[in-house]
Order: sequence, then structure tokens, then C-alpha cells
Amino acid sequence: MKVKDVIKRLEKYNPEAVLRLGGSKGEEVLFTCALAQDDKNVWLESASMCDLNEEIATRFQQVENGEITEEENYRNLLELCIGPEEVRKAMGDEVCNKFVKRCVEGGLAKEMGRENLF
Repeated sequence: MKVKDVIKRLEKYNPEAVLRLGGSKGEEVLFTCALAQDDKNVWLESASMCDLNEEIATRFQQVENGEITEEENYRNLLELCIGPEEVRKAMGDEVCNKFVKRCVEGGLAKEMGRENLF
């Protein structure tokens, strides 16, 4: 199936619905992937299909490298339904506490409708 076909088929569904693999009880899709130099194949991944700790650490490294802002990182994590438990496991207490402070006290989680993660 082509990406354009998937997009067309998904248009008729609730855009706020959770996309899952293998049925209504399947794992939530977290990532859409393609190779950097070859986008002829695209795939979906769930948490069990990747190293979530590495994914999270890479995103925080992108902030340190100036590739994305801290705000963009937090928004991306919340969009993926990655909450404090996963951030603490990957990055430790200090980073997690800062994440929680911004998302809860700063209102980002509420703004994005992700209060349930906290």
C-alpha cells in the first residue's frame, strides 16, 4: 500500500483517534519512519519496536545541539504520549522534574490535551 492510499483512507476517521497496530487493543503507533536517504519505504513503529530510551535521549540531545528548542521537544514528546515515567527512565530525575514542571505547572499538558500523562 502507498502512503497516499493510507492518507486517503485515514481522512474519513476521527483525527483525534489513537492509531494502533493490529486491532483496537493493539499497541499505539508512536513513530512514522523512513531512511534519511531513501524514502521509498515508510513504516510505523510502536514502543515495543524501538528503543524508547534511545529515542527520548536523542530528542534531548537535539535540544543540547540546538537542532530543536526545549519547547519543541516537550511538545513532540507529549504528541507521542510520552510522559514523565518514560522521561525519568531515559533521562533521570533532574530532566524529568524540569519536564513535569513545564508540562504541568506551565500548562503545556493541558494546552495539548495530555493531562492524563501526569
